[in-house]
Amino acid sequence: MSDYLKQYASMQKLFYDATPASVEEIVGNYDYHENFPYETHLLHRYGDIRKPVLADPSRARGFEIGCGEGRMIRRMARLLRQVDGADISEKMVRAARSRTPGSEIFLSAGTDCGGAPSSSYDFAYCAISMQHICVHDTRAAILDDIVRILRPDGCATLQFFFSRYYPYCRTSAPPANESFLLDVHHLDRLHARWFENRWDAAGTNSVCDVAFGTQDIPEVVGDFKRWFGEVEVWFHDISIGRPESRGNGRPRILPEVHPNCHGWEDAWFTHMAFFHLREPRK
Repeated sequence: MSDYLKQYASMQKLFYDATPASVEEIVGNYDYHENFPYETHLLHRYGDIRKPVLADPSRARGFEIGCGEGRMIRRMARLLRQVDGADISEKMVRAARSRTPGSEIFLSAGTDCGGAPSSSYDFAYCAISMQHICVHDTRAAILDDIVRILRPDGCATLQFFFSRYYPYCRTSAPPANESFLLDVHHLDRLHARWFENRWDAAGTNSVCDVAFGTQDIPEVVGDFKRWFGEVEVWFHDISIGRPESRGNGRPRILPEVHPNCHGWEDAWFTHMAFFHLREPRK
């Protein structure tokens, strides 16, 4: 692992492990995500229950990247034969092992699936995890390892956030009053472009994420094709009924404006994107 990858992974580990917050608080908007139908979009093409991505889920072995305290493992275990997972946070791994005793939970170095066995899983997935990785090289290393753990006929569905109004990221020098805007209006720093390596991000978990927009979709699909022969993407609109805070109890302060206005954005992401990947290039 390069020094830059180690630097970013160390920041992420410290971000999650040093906080006194509970594992539920770390997730943010826990109730909202607990009630979102992730299973439908992860296991069915275009979120259509008539189009399952697995021939027989009840016989499939699944793996979650960035499993946190095990919430989605518990949910997916109702549908799959076995579900294991990995997380970068020792705090989360301890919680997941306690709460999902029937699963194997591995500690990730931040660029891999931990000690998960090779060519052993029929299905890999992530939900509200890889979107928080603003370093492309880190995501690429994780994709290398996803291919390693999948069976030759295995597949994956990876969730990210999307907005048709992208870029969220900074395209010019930051405004002179940036610190004021961050302090008074609690605005997040702008998110990284898809191919960007934001090594020096000061935080993760919505502090600095990866984002892409409509015009970027062909390049993002092409990027995934470095690891998989077949790539599809579908979307779910979450702009209606979204939470009224950023997950930390603070109400929205600024009125909603066009996200590109002055390079700042105070709106929730507009869509979840689900990339379905088949034919791993082993």
